[in-house]
Amino acid sequence: MSSAFCRWLEINNFHLKVETALERSLQTNHNLSLKEFYVLYFLSQEPERKLKLQDLEEKVGLSQSAVSRLVSKFEAKGCGALERNICDADRRIVYTSLTETGAAKLEAAAATVEKVLAESFSEMPIQKLIEKADDQNK
Repeated sequence: MSSAFCRWLEINNFHLKVETALERSLQTNHNLSLKEFYVLYFLSQEPERKLKLQDLEEKVGLSQSAVSRLVSKFEAKGCGALERNICDADRRIVYTSLTETGAAKLEAAAATVEKVLAESFSEMPIQKLIEKADDQNK
């Protein structure tokens, strides 16, 4: 196999391990999935802390129905992190917005994410992954 493919496999395996660690940590410490964390994060990055569902699906990397289910499930938790609003000008457009409660939840969860990422990157920095894959192909 090519060295580029081997590098890709090393990076992908590392990504899967980190993603699993993030998911586990967020669930345990904050009752959040990684995708829910992404929703909170992307909403927090918007000037008005809101996005159309279709814009959110592009950022989170899910289909329209999957994002809708994710937001509904999130709302069903009753934690008050998100609000859905229908656009006054076009009632077909639905916005999801981050509440103050959601912002606080994000802040707490972000500390956990940073910790997991710092630990993961200290164990195997990305440059080391690339070098490891290159060494395997020599």
